[in-house]
Amino acid sequence: MSIKVSNLFYTYAKKTPNEHLALNDVSLEIKQGDFVSIVGHTGSGKSTLVQHLNGLLVADSGLIEIDDFTVYPYKQRRKNKKLHSLRKHVGVVFQFPEYQLFEETIVKDVAFGPKNFKIKEKEATEIAKKALLSVGIPETYFERSPFELSGGERRRVAIAGIFALEPDIVILDEPTAGLDPKGQEEIMNLLVKMNQEGKTIILVTHDMDLVLRYTNHVFVLKDKELVFSGTPIELFSHNREDLSIEIPPLFTFARKLKNRGLDINISDIRNVDDLFEQIQKEKKR
Repeated sequence: MSIKVSNLFYTYAKKTPNEHLALNDVSLEIKQGDFVSIVGHTGSGKSTLVQHLNGLLVADSGLIEIDDFTVYPYKQRRKNKKLHSLRKHVGVVFQFPEYQLFEETIVKDVAFGPKNFKIKEKEATEIAKKALLSVGIPETYFERSPFELSGGERRRVAIAGIFALEPDIVILDEPTAGLDPKGQEEIMNLLVKMNQEGKTIILVTHDMDLVLRYTNHVFVLKDKELVFSGTPIELFSHNREDLSIEIPPLFTFARKLKNRGLDINISDIRNVDDLFEQIQKEKKR
């Protein structure tokens, strides 16, 4: 499912002393099957933007088109009759989603979403079990309380809760926050697997290493506006202090090697293994 956002404006707490603009004329497009990131400093509008993509927030003006679904702005909100169906196609995993787990067992927690879409309990339970297995949670864990699991395991259970709805688009807000390196790698490997299966992945993150390593396109928000759209390599190839973006250390190191005469192709470097491979090739010449 492709996404088109056109001239989106959104203001929090309108007509109150706390009124403030959160999105200012944001337009972007995401193709089906993309793995994209949305980055920017705190308060730039990232989380506000993604909450519009499944109708959790409705814009002051502008349109969101996701295949056959259109999310209309507030003045035309009566046209928004398919938001419930849209949320089955566009799943959002909020930051620290494990704190939203509430059922006595993880299988019941994951089954809650399908049951909310009028699926009978027996079928919803089978869907939940399949979703849990798909994110690497073994059957022996199904009857455990969410609070008996590690942080990484709870994060995967929360993702399974969205996965159980079989969305075409999965949005994740800081999915690796607070996890140890092993937990981070498990979550990102899961997202890669989902993307390879055809799902569109939208990653909201402050971690530029994740942007470089995993995503094929990046959108940068600054002061509520979209200020950059392009590949991670295009973003990191120039000084980006004006965008409040920190260039990944790996990319900075690779660029220094190239500037000192090492003939490497920076555009092919996404991780340490890529850099090592290019250095080895250069040594053999």
